[in-house]
Amino acid sequence: MMRQVYIFDVDGTLTPARQLIDKMFEQQFIRWLRSKDVYLASGSDLQKLKHQLPESILNSVNGVFTCMGNCLYQQGQKIYQNNFDEPVGLRSALNASLEQSLFAKRCGNHIEERIGMINFSVVGRNASLKERKEYARYDEEKGERHKLASYLNRRFEGKIKAVVGGEISIDIFNPGKDKSQVLKYLESNHLVGGDTSISFFGDKTNPGGNDYALAEALRGSAYQHTVVNVNNWEETRKNLI
Repeated sequence: MMRQVYIFDVDGTLTPARQLIDKMFEQQFIRWLRSKDVYLASGSDLQKLKHQLPESILNSVNGVFTCMGNCLYQQGQKIYQNNFDEPVGLRSALNASLEQSLFAKRCGNHIEERIGMINFSVVGRNASLKERKEYARYDEEKGERHKLASYLNRRFEGKIKAVVGGEISIDIFNPGKDKSQVLKYLESNHLVGGDTSISFFGDKTNPGGNDYALAEALRGSAYQHTVVNVNNWEETRKNLI
């Protein structure tokens, strides 16, 4: 009998970006995940996830991969973590990009160090919900994050990988230290096998997005798999009914 494993991104997949999960969906998801093998795979760190998801979800899933898979928690206990090897000149390049952006507002916390990675945001992670939406609209029109990620990937080729993540930022990590690590961990610990079907839900599974590496790893694997690209948590909810 085929065993089913589920992997979910969080921002834009289970919750609105950096916001609490919808209360009705929270109850539905808790009921749905019972007796299932479910993992979370987020670009955020655990503290941010705790502001979005209740302990009843975080402690009920099989594992919580944070910081692009660079850290794993089970039942609140850290299982492993990777450190980020930051190339010389990256910080200066980010500060220069911050100065050159034509988006006017700066709200603070623009370069955030996380386990195994850096998160960079022009508007800043201290932005209010309104300011986040303003930047998201600007970025949708100008494509600033994709352009910046492409620039960083060219300048620091072989040293870092930059991808669009969440609603207002880009995630920066060492090559290979992305969400594809989730599948590698499951494989190396014999948590998936030939009798496993894997379903992955994310809102950034296309090239340049921070779910893409895991989606591509699944597409290139021998496992039966389904990659579901959603536009918001409402679409995820519909897929689970």
